[in-house]
Amino acid sequence: MIAHVAEASEASGRVLLWLDPDAVAMPQTFEASVRIAAAYAADLETVIIDRPSVCAVDGIPSAHVSLLGKVKPASGKASGAPDISLLLAERQRRDVGAKAARANVKVSHSSARGDAIDRLAEMCLARGPWNIVAVSRPPSTDLPGILSAILANVSGATGVVVAGRGEKVLAPDVAVIVEDAERMPSMLRAGERLLMPGGKIHVMIAAETVSSYDELDAQVRLVAREFINIVHRPGSPDFGITGTMDEELFRLRPGFVIARFGGNLLGDTKALTRLLAVAPGPMLLVR
Repeated sequence: MIAHVAEASEASGRVLLWLDPDAVAMPQTFEASVRIAAAYAADLETVIIDRPSVCAVDGIPSAHVSLLGKVKPASGKASGAPDISLLLAERQRRDVGAKAARANVKVSHSSARGDAIDRLAEMCLARGPWNIVAVSRPPSTDLPGILSAILANVSGATGVVVAGRGEKVLAPDVAVIVEDAERMPSMLRAGERLLMPGGKIHVMIAAETVSSYDELDAQVRLVAREFINIVHRPGSPDFGITGTMDEELFRLRPGFVIARFGGNLLGDTKALTRLLAVAPGPMLLVR
């Protein structure tokens, strides 16, 4: 599957931003989602996927304690309590809408209930197959498993966007981590679209052996002729050692990293967790 999202006029995909009011949202993910939608002339849709909560269940005695310490009489419903998650969700959606308006991106909002992966799969099939799913959750030990589940089970998604914790100014560059010749052209085209004015596409090779590195190096030099603003960064095989590019990506501080999830660079959940901890910019992960 190539890294791509359909234009709004094609009605066959969009950037689907999964908001989770129960977790701290990463503003970078909002900005990255809008940036991708603008680059592809695509729509942006936010979705909140609710799980059953006490507030939604009748017949459970409850009481609401205000900030002033006043207790309202208990009732058979929890409907008297303010829905904090709903308030947080509306705030997140306003933030996304403001960013989308500045970029002239059309944004819509939806809600669903049930298993998050199932709902995302259904939404991407209903309007697909060229969707990109963005996850607003911050880096955590649980996040890699969520991303893996999306890439494995949401067939209508061509990639997943996630952001690290960096808040400093990023370079206008895009880093593309190449691991095979098949994915390379589409990843470079995605990098070309996401490139900011004055930026460069930095191509880095992730290969385990000398022979595979040399083969990819030759392919990169051949394909790179079709693109402009490409910087072929020298490197070496990693010999199966994870994290060999983390420091270089930290120093480069690209505005986007495009990489394969489950390959040499991000072969396991620990590798992604570590990279998200040091990578200052958002990432577009493909299968």
